[in-house]
Amino acid sequence: MSKFTHSVKVPTQYKVTAKILKTAIEKQKSIKSLIFEEKHARVRSLQAVLKHYSDNRGVIDSAIEETGLLKENPNLDAALAKVLVTELIFGRGQLNGESRPVQTVRSFKDRLQTAIKGARFEKKEPNPRYVRINTNLFSLADALEYLASDNWRRKELDAEISYTDFLAAVRTLEEDEFIVDLNVEGVLIFHHTTRNYWACHDLVYSKKFILQNKATCLAAELLAPPPGATVLDMCAAPGMKTLHLCNVMKNTGRIYAVEQARDRYKALCDITGEAGCQIVTPTLADVLTIGQEQCPDVEYILVDPSCSGNGMQGRMSVCDEQKDDKRLFKLAGLQIKILCHAMKSFPKVKRIVYCTCSLWKEENEQVVQRCLQLNPSFKLLNGKKALRNKWQNVGDKEYPKIGKNCLYCLPDHDLTDGIFLAMFEKINDDDQN
Repeated sequence: MSKFTHSVKVPTQYKVTAKILKTAIEKQKSIKSLIFEEKHARVRSLQAVLKHYSDNRGVIDSAIEETGLLKENPNLDAALAKVLVTELIFGRGQLNGESRPVQTVRSFKDRLQTAIKGARFEKKEPNPRYVRINTNLFSLADALEYLASDNWRRKELDAEISYTDFLAAVRTLEEDEFIVDLNVEGVLIFHHTTRNYWACHDLVYSKKFILQNKATCLAAELLAPPPGATVLDMCAAPGMKTLHLCNVMKNTGRIYAVEQARDRYKALCDITGEAGCQIVTPTLADVLTIGQEQCPDVEYILVDPSCSGNGMQGRMSVCDEQKDDKRLFKLAGLQIKILCHAMKSFPKVKRIVYCTCSLWKEENEQVVQRCLQLNPSFKLLNGKKALRNKWQNVGDKEYPKIGKNCLYCLPDHDLTDGIFLAMFEKINDDDQN
């Protein structure tokens, strides 16, 4: 007789998580979108298990293979096995219920742990936690005073520190230390273990502190609109960069923030309202229909269009990401259309920053190259110089006069999300003659 009880059902949460994982693997679908389609599931629990699997996918799959879990139990669903092993070894450390799949995986626990220990698996240490001060509501002095009173230690840096030494200082942060960022004013850097601490902090809930990856802060830093300027944020939701622009401008001037999707537009309105933005005008529209008439006197434009997003470190990946040339071609077409619209439709524009959270050249250097060909009244500025040469990663040198002027933020090197940035300036009539 079998020692397993066949009539006991697998807990719904495990089944739902396995279904999501199987769909994501087989159909190359986004895990986040699949999670949110499960209206009745406990979303936080789903995310936790799938994030653990995403972070440890290689060693989990290898351990399942090495222990013969699926070979010895051919009726055990592969996706369910991955979910149960993840929860048992990397999650809560225990499994609920007495269903046959649960009992089977439990019986393999010792073998799975041995296989994982012997895999010489070195888990990548997460990048640090970035916290940006929302100067609409809180000053740098206020923030530093608060942190000192809460027993955080500021790691002091030499005023002339090199970028290499700065990165070394970030990598060696202690858990109770923080650093004021070298490149972006108002960005504080904490040890990665403080991630959940800050996510639940009152200063974050009150929007005095903003949880924003440093790489995405570089867009407003490079655009650098002065107080009193008129700015257009062309693809503005969810509004983090819009808020940062407002901070750079000291909440004076005007920002037109355009978003086409209604739900994202609501998020844009919410964050800019809660964060004390007095100069932001949210607009629900297709940005390609917006011009000088709707947004007069625009001088500075941020173009942050839809992209493949393969540079984002927070994404949960459950399979090796394949380059989708057809999708990249469509995305690049839209990106070129939006950037060209920015260059042609606003006669008073002085500077444009184009950024993506992609590391594909089709969305980056090639888009920049094509837009410069179509718009000879613009030139590319040197992003590295704009950061006082305290940066290292630039674009591909195979694109003459383009690559060296663009910036890349690379996750393993810069300890940020993967971001591409290019900065354009309108050539005045005297320069053209």
